[in-house]
Amino acid sequence: MKQKTRLSLDDLNKGNVWTITPSELSQMIIDAKKKHDDYIENEKHYTNILRMVFDIQYLKREDTEQVNKLESVGFEVYSTPDENGNNAIAIRKHPIKKVTDLTLENIQHLEAWEVLELINNNMGTGWKGLPLAIQDIIESAFFVDCTIMPEKTMRKKGGIIDRRKDDGYEVLEIERGTWIEGIFMKPKPKVEKVHIDYTIHDDEDGRRRRRKNAENENDEDYDEEIELEEEEEDEDMDDEELKKLDGDIDEEDIEDEEPDERNLQIEDIEDIAEDMEEEE
Repeated sequence: MKQKTRLSLDDLNKGNVWTITPSELSQMIIDAKKKHDDYIENEKHYTNILRMVFDIQYLKREDTEQVNKLESVGFEVYSTPDENGNNAIAIRKHPIKKVTDLTLENIQHLEAWEVLELINNNMGTGWKGLPLAIQDIIESAFFVDCTIMPEKTMRKKGGIIDRRKDDGYEVLEIERGTWIEGIFMKPKPKVEKVHIDYTIHDDEDGRRRRRKNAENENDEDYDEEIELEEEEEDEDMDDEELKKLDGDIDEEDIEDEEPDERNLQIEDIEDIAEDMEEEE
Protein backbone atom coordinates (compact mmCIF):
# COMPACT_ATOMS: atom_id res chain seq x y z
CA MET A 1 0.00 0.00 0.00
CA LYS A 2 1.39 3.36 -1.02
CA GLN A 3 2.00 5.63 1.95
CA LYS A 4 0.81 9.22 1.90
CA THR A 5 3.68 11.63 1.32
CA ARG A 6 4.01 14.02 4.23
CA LEU A 7 3.73 17.65 3.19
CA SER A 8 5.91 20.47 4.39
CA LEU A 9 5.08 24.17 4.73
CA ASP A 10 6.76 24.77 1.37
CA ASP A 11 4.33 22.33 -0.28
CA LEU A 12 1.18 24.11 0.90
CA ASN A 13 -1.00 26.15 -1.43
CA LYS A 14 -4.54 27.55 -1.45
CA GLY A 15 -5.97 24.18 -2.47
CA ASN A 16 -4.20 21.52 -0.42
CA VAL A 17 -3.99 23.58 2.80
CA TRP A 18 -7.60 22.49 3.46
CA THR A 19 -6.53 18.84 3.50
CA ILE A 20 -4.24 19.02 6.55
CA THR A 21 -5.18 18.74 10.24
CA PRO A 22 -4.07 21.01 13.11
CA SER A 23 -1.85 18.18 14.36
CA GLU A 24 -0.12 17.88 10.98
CA LEU A 25 0.31 21.64 10.77
CA SER A 26 1.93 21.85 14.20
CA GLN A 27 4.57 19.33 13.11
CA MET A 28 5.13 21.19 9.83
CA ILE A 29 5.79 24.41 11.73
CA ILE A 30 8.21 22.66 14.12
CA ASP A 31 10.08 21.09 11.17
CA ALA A 32 10.23 24.39 9.28
CA LYS A 33 11.55 26.34 12.25
CA LYS A 34 14.50 23.96 12.49
CA LYS A 35 15.67 25.60 9.24
CA HIS A 36 15.67 28.98 10.94
CA ASP A 37 16.91 31.18 8.08
CA ASP A 38 14.59 29.63 5.51
CA TYR A 39 11.60 30.00 7.84
CA ILE A 40 12.30 33.67 8.55
CA GLU A 41 12.71 34.38 4.84
CA ASN A 42 9.41 32.70 3.90
CA GLU A 43 7.35 33.43 7.03
CA LYS A 44 5.13 36.00 5.32
CA HIS A 45 4.33 33.55 2.51
CA TYR A 46 3.46 30.80 4.99
CA THR A 47 1.23 33.16 6.96
CA ASN A 48 -0.71 34.25 3.86
CA ILE A 49 -1.48 30.62 2.99
CA LEU A 50 -2.30 29.42 6.51
CA ARG A 51 -4.51 32.27 7.67
CA MET A 52 -7.14 31.39 5.05
CA VAL A 53 -7.78 28.12 6.91
CA PHE A 54 -6.26 28.29 10.40
CA ASP A 55 -6.08 30.54 13.47
CA ILE A 56 -2.67 30.19 15.14
CA GLN A 57 -1.41 31.43 18.52
CA TYR A 58 1.86 30.82 20.39
CA LEU A 59 1.74 30.54 24.18
CA LYS A 60 3.30 29.03 27.30
CA ARG A 61 2.20 25.48 27.97
CA GLU A 62 2.24 26.01 31.73
CA ASP A 63 -0.26 28.88 31.44
CA THR A 64 -3.21 26.59 32.12
CA GLU A 65 -5.73 29.41 32.20
CA GLN A 66 -4.82 30.50 28.67
CA VAL A 67 -4.66 26.90 27.45
CA ASN A 68 -8.14 26.14 28.82
CA LYS A 69 -9.53 29.34 27.36
CA LEU A 70 -8.26 28.54 23.86
CA GLU A 71 -9.40 24.91 24.00
CA SER A 72 -12.88 26.06 25.03
CA VAL A 73 -13.26 27.95 21.75
CA GLY A 74 -12.04 25.14 19.49
CA PHE A 75 -8.25 25.44 19.51
CA GLU A 76 -5.97 22.41 19.79
CA VAL A 77 -2.80 23.03 21.80
CA TYR A 78 0.52 21.30 20.99
CA SER A 79 3.90 21.43 22.71
CA THR A 80 6.79 22.94 20.73
CA PRO A 81 10.48 23.68 21.39
CA ASP A 82 10.89 26.81 23.50
CA GLU A 83 11.17 29.99 21.44
CA ASN A 84 11.00 33.52 22.85
CA GLY A 85 9.47 32.15 26.06
CA ASN A 86 6.70 30.23 24.25
CA ASN A 87 6.71 26.45 24.22
CA ALA A 88 3.29 25.64 22.76
CA ILE A 89 1.18 26.42 19.71
CA ALA A 90 -2.63 26.64 19.57
CA ILE A 91 -4.27 25.91 16.21
CA ARG A 92 -7.93 26.11 15.16
CA LYS A 93 -9.20 25.18 11.74
CA HIS A 94 -11.86 27.57 10.46
CA PRO A 95 -15.21 25.79 10.73
CA ILE A 96 -17.60 25.73 7.76
CA LYS A 97 -20.87 26.36 9.56
CA LYS A 98 -22.90 28.23 6.95
CA VAL A 99 -23.14 28.58 3.19
CA THR A 100 -21.39 31.95 3.28
CA ASP A 101 -18.28 30.16 4.61
CA LEU A 102 -17.95 28.33 1.29
CA THR A 103 -15.11 29.27 -1.06
CA LEU A 104 -13.78 27.95 -4.36
CA GLU A 105 -10.99 26.29 -2.37
CA ASN A 106 -12.82 24.59 0.51
CA ILE A 107 -15.82 23.43 -1.56
CA GLN A 108 -13.48 20.92 -3.23
CA HIS A 109 -12.97 19.14 0.10
CA LEU A 110 -16.62 18.71 1.15
CA GLU A 111 -19.04 15.84 0.54
CA ALA A 112 -22.39 16.44 -1.17
CA TRP A 113 -24.33 15.63 2.02
CA GLU A 114 -22.29 18.25 3.93
CA VAL A 115 -23.19 20.97 1.41
CA LEU A 116 -26.87 19.95 1.45
CA GLU A 117 -26.80 20.19 5.23
CA LEU A 118 -25.49 23.76 4.99
CA ILE A 119 -28.30 24.59 2.55
CA ASN A 120 -30.89 22.98 4.82
CA ASN A 121 -29.71 25.15 7.73
CA ASN A 122 -29.79 28.34 5.67
CA MET A 123 -33.09 29.74 6.96
CA GLY A 124 -35.20 27.68 4.58
CA THR A 125 -34.05 29.50 1.44
CA GLY A 126 -33.49 26.25 -0.44
CA TRP A 127 -31.36 26.20 -3.57
CA LYS A 128 -33.04 28.96 -5.58
CA GLY A 129 -32.89 31.33 -2.62
CA LEU A 130 -29.10 31.17 -2.44
CA PRO A 131 -27.07 34.10 -3.80
CA LEU A 132 -25.82 33.42 -7.33
CA ALA A 133 -22.22 33.72 -6.13
CA ILE A 134 -22.77 30.86 -3.66
CA GLN A 135 -24.49 28.77 -6.33
CA ASP A 136 -21.50 29.28 -8.63
CA ILE A 137 -19.10 28.13 -5.89
CA ILE A 138 -21.13 24.98 -5.23
CA GLU A 139 -21.53 24.21 -8.93
CA SER A 140 -17.77 24.45 -9.41
CA ALA A 141 -17.51 21.13 -7.54
CA PHE A 142 -20.98 19.52 -7.82
CA PHE A 143 -23.73 18.77 -10.30
CA VAL A 144 -26.91 20.32 -8.88
CA ASP A 145 -30.51 19.65 -9.90
CA CYS A 146 -33.41 21.43 -8.17
CA THR A 147 -37.06 20.51 -8.75
CA ILE A 148 -40.31 21.57 -7.04
CA MET A 149 -43.21 19.11 -7.29
CA PRO A 150 -46.36 18.05 -5.42
CA GLU A 151 -45.42 15.85 -2.48
CA LYS A 152 -47.18 12.79 -3.93
CA THR A 153 -45.32 13.10 -7.23
CA MET A 154 -41.96 13.82 -5.65
CA ARG A 155 -42.04 10.81 -3.35
CA LYS A 156 -43.78 8.24 -5.54
CA LYS A 157 -42.03 4.91 -5.99
CA GLY A 158 -39.81 4.92 -9.06
CA GLY A 159 -40.17 8.70 -9.32
CA ILE A 160 -37.59 11.46 -9.49
CA ILE A 161 -36.06 10.78 -6.05
CA ASP A 162 -35.43 7.12 -6.83
CA ARG A 163 -34.05 7.95 -10.27
CA ARG A 164 -31.67 10.61 -8.94
CA LYS A 165 -30.43 8.29 -6.19
CA ASP A 166 -29.77 5.61 -8.81
CA ASP A 167 -27.67 8.23 -10.66
CA GLY A 168 -25.54 8.82 -7.56
CA TYR A 169 -27.15 12.01 -6.27
CA GLU A 170 -27.58 12.93 -2.61
CA VAL A 171 -31.08 14.27 -1.88
CA LEU A 172 -32.44 17.10 0.25
CA GLU A 173 -36.22 17.56 0.54
CA ILE A 174 -37.62 20.89 1.75
CA GLU A 175 -41.37 21.19 2.33
CA ARG A 176 -43.16 24.03 0.53
CA GLY A 177 -46.73 23.65 1.74
CA THR A 178 -48.18 20.67 -0.16
CA TRP A 179 -45.25 20.77 -2.57
CA ILE A 180 -41.64 19.62 -2.06
CA GLU A 181 -38.44 21.29 -3.22
CA GLY A 182 -36.01 18.52 -4.09
CA ILE A 183 -32.32 19.44 -4.25
CA PHE A 184 -30.11 16.75 -5.81
CA MET A 185 -26.34 16.94 -5.69
CA LYS A 186 -23.38 14.79 -6.68
CA PRO A 187 -19.66 15.58 -7.05
CA LYS A 188 -18.13 16.40 -10.39
CA PRO A 189 -15.15 14.29 -11.46
CA LYS A 190 -11.88 15.70 -10.16
CA VAL A 191 -9.88 17.15 -13.02
CA GLU A 192 -6.14 17.35 -12.61
CA LYS A 193 -4.45 20.43 -14.01
CA VAL A 194 -2.53 19.60 -17.17
CA HIS A 195 0.81 21.28 -17.59
CA ILE A 196 1.06 22.12 -21.28
CA ASP A 197 4.46 22.07 -22.95
CA TYR A 198 4.24 24.94 -25.38
CA THR A 199 6.53 24.12 -28.31
CA ILE A 200 7.86 26.68 -30.73
CA HIS A 201 6.30 26.61 -34.20
CA ASP A 202 8.46 25.96 -37.25
CA ASP A 203 8.12 29.51 -38.49
CA GLU A 204 9.29 30.82 -35.11
CA ASP A 205 12.26 28.46 -35.23
CA GLY A 206 13.08 29.87 -38.62
CA ARG A 207 12.93 33.40 -37.30
CA ARG A 208 15.27 32.52 -34.47
CA ARG A 209 17.81 31.05 -36.89
CA ARG A 210 17.57 34.06 -39.18
CA ARG A 211 17.89 36.41 -36.20
CA LYS A 212 21.06 34.64 -35.10
CA ASN A 213 22.48 34.74 -38.63
CA ALA A 214 21.58 38.38 -38.93
CA GLU A 215 23.39 39.21 -35.70
CA ASN A 216 26.46 37.29 -36.84
CA GLU A 217 26.49 38.99 -40.23
CA ASN A 218 25.52 42.40 -38.86
CA ASP A 219 22.57 42.42 -41.22
CA GLU A 220 20.93 45.78 -40.54
CA ASP A 221 17.89 44.88 -42.63
CA TYR A 222 16.92 41.89 -40.50
CA ASP A 223 14.53 43.67 -38.08
CA GLU A 224 12.70 45.24 -40.98
CA GLU A 225 12.29 41.78 -42.58
CA ILE A 226 10.76 40.31 -39.40
CA GLU A 227 8.34 43.24 -39.05
CA LEU A 228 7.18 42.76 -42.64
CA GLU A 229 6.58 39.04 -42.02
CA GLU A 230 4.46 39.81 -38.95
CA GLU A 231 2.43 42.40 -40.85
CA GLU A 232 1.79 39.88 -43.65
CA GLU A 233 0.59 37.32 -41.11
CA ASP A 234 -1.87 39.82 -39.65
CA GLU A 235 -3.21 40.61 -43.15
CA ASP A 236 -3.68 36.88 -43.83
CA MET A 237 -6.23 36.47 -41.03
CA ASP A 238 -9.50 35.26 -42.54
CA ASP A 239 -12.83 37.03 -42.10
CA GLU A 240 -14.04 34.51 -39.56
CA GLU A 241 -11.14 35.22 -37.18
CA LEU A 242 -11.69 38.97 -37.53
CA LYS A 243 -15.34 38.51 -36.70
CA LYS A 244 -14.39 36.69 -33.54
CA LEU A 245 -12.04 39.46 -32.51
CA ASP A 246 -14.61 42.15 -33.25
CA GLY A 247 -17.37 40.26 -31.43
CA ASP A 248 -19.53 40.23 -34.58
CA ILE A 249 -20.56 36.59 -34.36
CA ASP A 250 -24.27 36.29 -33.61
CA GLU A 251 -25.25 34.64 -30.35
CA GLU A 252 -27.41 32.25 -32.41
CA ASP A 253 -24.22 30.78 -33.91
CA ILE A 254 -22.89 29.82 -30.48
CA GLU A 255 -24.01 26.37 -29.35
CA ASP A 256 -24.76 25.78 -25.70
CA GLU A 257 -22.69 22.69 -24.93
CA GLU A 258 -23.79 22.27 -21.30
CA PRO A 259 -27.32 20.98 -20.72
CA ASP A 260 -29.31 22.71 -18.02
CA GLU A 261 -29.72 20.07 -15.33
CA ARG A 262 -32.23 22.25 -13.48
CA ASN A 263 -34.96 21.75 -16.08
CA LEU A 264 -37.57 19.12 -15.40
CA GLN A 265 -37.15 15.95 -17.41
CA ILE A 266 -40.01 14.76 -19.62
CA GLU A 267 -40.84 11.85 -17.33
CA ASP A 268 -41.06 14.27 -14.36
CA ILE A 269 -43.61 16.44 -16.17
CA GLU A 270 -45.58 13.32 -17.08
CA ASP A 271 -45.58 12.28 -13.42
CA ILE A 272 -47.10 15.62 -12.38
CA ALA A 273 -49.74 15.45 -15.13
CA GLU A 274 -50.74 11.89 -14.17
CA ASP A 275 -51.09 12.80 -10.48
CA MET A 276 -53.21 15.86 -11.29
CA GLU A 277 -55.54 13.75 -13.47
CA GLU A 278 -55.93 11.24 -10.62
CA GLU A 279 -56.82 14.03 -8.17
CA GLU A 280 -59.48 15.38 -10.59
